[in-house]
Amino acid sequence: MTTSLRIALVGNLANVAYQTCKFLRAKGVEADVYIGASELAHQTSNPNNLEPEIMSDPPEWIKIVPERRLGLVSRVIRFLGGPSFSYVSNRKLLMTMREYDIIESFACQPLFVRNVGRPYISYATGSDLRELALEDSALGKHVRGIFRHASHVYFNPDRGHVEAVKKLQLVNASPYHQIIDTNFFAPTSRHENKSKLTIFHPTALDWTEDRILSRWMKGNDRLFLAFAKFVEEGNEARLIYLERGRDVQPTRELVKKLGIEENVQSLKGDLTAEQLREFYNRADIVADQFDIGIGLIALEAMSCARPVVVNAGESMQLYDPPPPVADCCTELQIYNRLKLLRDADYRQQLGNAAREYATQYHDGMRIADSLIAKCNEILRTGPS
Repeated sequence: MTTSLRIALVGNLANVAYQTCKFLRAKGVEADVYIGASELAHQTSNPNNLEPEIMSDPPEWIKIVPERRLGLVSRVIRFLGGPSFSYVSNRKLLMTMREYDIIESFACQPLFVRNVGRPYISYATGSDLRELALEDSALGKHVRGIFRHASHVYFNPDRGHVEAVKKLQLVNASPYHQIIDTNFFAPTSRHENKSKLTIFHPTALDWTEDRILSRWMKGNDRLFLAFAKFVEEGNEARLIYLERGRDVQPTRELVKKLGIEENVQSLKGDLTAEQLREFYNRADIVADQFDIGIGLIALEAMSCARPVVVNAGESMQLYDPPPPVADCCTELQIYNRLKLLRDADYRQQLGNAAREYATQYHDGMRIADSLIAKCNEILRTGPS
């Protein structure tokens, strides 16, 4: 496999570009990741979150982009939930991008990739494709163009993405396995809590209808409702969740209304990657989201050999074999999965299968190989 490639990765949402760049370089690719300066203020998009203090003296392949806040980009941020960038009007950066063989752009950031004059792969990571690309507006038209003119589009195999790919007739698109550092997110020694079943729910709180976009949310309320019924029936359990996202206050009110305060523990804000790994491994069950599909949280927990309760969605049909998770969506389905997962042997069986799946299909070195092959194919034959 040829690795004599120069690849630029841009848009470091949730550190995915950084992780991808790191594994590409481990395979001998000359890859650089471009990170907007304001991204560094967001813990989940700062490489320090994965490798503490790396940004105090960053390696030469991490390029920091100075920023100016722009109206167009600010609107994109409202949909994508990330920081703003100066990429759009940065002529110097645009010229620099032309020195690479191929560009990998995440979450339509930056928006200039069509104008660079180099082939590019566009990674759809959420509302960029599910919602923004379908919007009847000038910005929606522009984002549609980014996906339609990409050499290839990778998307997460959830219902929203699948529907958008079909609606936009993106023939150059395929589902992809999200990249995970399976050496970092790995099982560690655990102290079993024999008295209470511990459920960890680090997913952003996003479940009310009082927002501009209400179609694709996390469905957190269904977990709390199912959990309340679960403990009401005498099951000894506790639920640990993170107070982050749009619906922190409604969630507090829901917990109080359900009368489960003694069974619920909240943690403030985001956790570092090391803290997440610790909580994954201490939990008996990890609960993710129930509308959108399998995301990074579920995959990280699976890599730690934890049984995961999540709405897998299209992942169960588009991947062979399907991911070994406790697939559920409705309150009743979540409740039934919790009852099944009371069995310690079943939890261990599902957790072991999850770890095996993560290392086989989501390991960073394996994903890097497939990306290198795709880049070489694009350069050899043109868009898929």
